[in-house]
Amino acid sequence: MTDDNTTEPSPYKRARVARRASQAHHADYEGMGAKRFARQPPRILPPPAYRNEDWTALRGHLEQRLNMLRSWRYSWVENWWLLEGYILPRRGIFINAAMPTPNTMIRGVQVNQNIVDPTGTYAMRRCAAGMFNGLMSPSRPWFKLKPAFFARDIADPDSQEWFEEVESRMYTVMARSNFYTEGAGQYEDIVTFGTGPQIIYEDDQDIIRCYTPCPGEYFIAAGADLRAQSLYRLWNMTVAQIVDMFGVANCPPSVQKQWQSKGGSLEVEWLVAHAIEPNFPIDAPGMGRIDALPGDFTYREIYWLYGGDGDYPMSLTGFNDPPFVAPRWAITSNDPYGRSVGMDVFFDILQLQVETKRKAEAIEKLVRPPMLASMDLKNEPNSILPGRVTYVNQLDAGKGMRPIYTVNPEIAEMQQDIQAIQVRIKEGFFNDLFAMLEQTGDHRMTATEVSQRNQEKLQLLGPVIERLQNEDLGPKVKRVFRVLERKGLLPPLPQSLHGVPLGIEYVGMLSLAQKAAKTATMERFANTAMALEQRDPSVADCWDKGEWLKEYGDDLSLSKRIMNSPQKIQQLRQTRAQAQQQANAQATISHAADTAKTLSDVDVGGGLNAIQLMTGMAQPAAAG
Repeated sequence: MTDDNTTEPSPYKRARVARRASQAHHADYEGMGAKRFARQPPRILPPPAYRNEDWTALRGHLEQRLNMLRSWRYSWVENWWLLEGYILPRRGIFINAAMPTPNTMIRGVQVNQNIVDPTGTYAMRRCAAGMFNGLMSPSRPWFKLKPAFFARDIADPDSQEWFEEVESRMYTVMARSNFYTEGAGQYEDIVTFGTGPQIIYEDDQDIIRCYTPCPGEYFIAAGADLRAQSLYRLWNMTVAQIVDMFGVANCPPSVQKQWQSKGGSLEVEWLVAHAIEPNFPIDAPGMGRIDALPGDFTYREIYWLYGGDGDYPMSLTGFNDPPFVAPRWAITSNDPYGRSVGMDVFFDILQLQVETKRKAEAIEKLVRPPMLASMDLKNEPNSILPGRVTYVNQLDAGKGMRPIYTVNPEIAEMQQDIQAIQVRIKEGFFNDLFAMLEQTGDHRMTATEVSQRNQEKLQLLGPVIERLQNEDLGPKVKRVFRVLERKGLLPPLPQSLHGVPLGIEYVGMLSLAQKAAKTATMERFANTAMALEQRDPSVADCWDKGEWLKEYGDDLSLSKRIMNSPQKIQQLRQTRAQAQQQANAQATISHAADTAKTLSDVDVGGGLNAIQLMTGMAQPAAAG
């Protein structure tokens, strides 16, 4: 985020400039926390010296758009409500409401009463954990920075060291913030509901801070490129949370009064509205003209009290890069919300609940069958519990108690069908991919067999992985990079990378598994080529082993440090050639010395040896 730099400030801009002047050029919520909360003034503050004349018009635009987004979302909410009730209880507590209602105090109520067999919930968790750890594991690298083009031409040590240092700093920031904890919940939303938005803010303490809205709280609008372009939210916040996030000076008078009252008033909830959308101007009938937020921002963000008072928003901020992501499992046409694997297996989960209930009823009828009793036992002590005795006047066929009918349910067949449904649910959630050895139970499989089976499943997940890389992983990496860049936490850019666009390579387990087919092909080629070389050495002229190693290392996402630079390779080859020349020269000298010694020992007669005869040092004596 940058400061405003235009001239002739409008009322809209004056409000913004006055607000941001005391914020050290960042949003108030970037510094929220217990330390700043403790410094809030205890009394009601006088109204701000500025008034935003355009706020009424802007608020009208925001609330009208929010209401229309709610109408478009209605059909999705009906589907989410079923998924929440049978797969992910408690996550969507606000789904079925027209809007989150403050001060209901119902968040702790029992909400998973629809679930009899939790196989669907367990399978969803495994799928979400597998996707999360396979794409962005907290325990291993999952992305690498590189030049977006001509990667082979940027191989100097300075650029390699810069890339690795930047990656190390980004991983450190992610690990020390709530990036991964929020990401785990986000992937449960993606797997279950098909959509998992997340907001990434700059933070004064942890550098970044992430927030994952619950289903039912957010509204999404897609752009012409089919990506999520705008994010609106409605959710409940207490007075204490509002003051902590925005500062008491920016709160409406109603919140300020409760802040002054303290005590239980701090825990009173208000409905807070939030909008992130492109920074476009507004000139609509009945609204007047509202200029775009000055400062050359691509996005604007507004927080306000929905249905509350106040002549100005609680926060008005601009962004140069989108502060949120909204990845989806799969989409149809220009849908703003995604379709999920949970939707695919929902009816299997529903059938599982019904059959599990019926099986339990059958077992109970077998153990505690409905009884037929004589009228003589009416109002008399009786029991069907083990060890109890029921007395009758005369024991005959018409007296006492007996089952109404013989219950003999086919429990084994019912259990087999239930197990078949459970297997379908687990396969639908790709559990056999994320726990291959555990699911097969065959620990004698070779690594090749495991790889082949994984490859078959990865073909089904391929489109999903590509979508999540484009809609989730890439935007997150870019957002964190830009935050570090704005805060001056990146090392100086080396000269070789000036003007070079940067790209991202994904090296998570699932991303690498997708590349396994290519590396396996390269391995087969190398094995075949080396086998042929043993029969015909000229085969070595047909392929470049050095380039093969570079390509293979790139596909395996190995560190560039283990590969020598072209300059070092050339130096090593020159050193090796010089050493070979010296060895050859030494061998020639040694061979000449050995030859001379041998010839000196050869007697050619007349007291002469072969050396003397060859060099003409003496003539052999004539025969007498």
